[in-house]
Amino acid sequence: MHFTVSWDIETADMQVFTKISSLMTDTIKKHAEIVTEPISKYIVVKVESEAHWHIILKALTGICEMYKGKINFIMSPPMTGGQYNGRIRDWLKVNEAAK
Repeated sequence: MHFTVSWDIETADMQVFTKISSLMTDTIKKHAEIVTEPISKYIVVKVESEAHWHIILKALTGICEMYKGKINFIMSPPMTGGQYNGRIRDWLKVNEAAK
């Protein structure tokens, strides 16, 4: 099972930007089997179950609450199978996450 997630961070302070971005990524990695970022801030995440998807959603929403007005994010529903299409340099991790 996998999903995609992407976000924008609205701040001119590079230190705050880096802190938020790391917090978002580390939170996802904590609950995922595979995390790959084939395009900047477009992340494909493989999770064990839908429960892990819900945990990540709740955690990312909590980070947004901590930094009110600075983060916009979107997560796809959890899905099984499927195929991604497009042009990227390395499909290995994307295909592994989508299995």
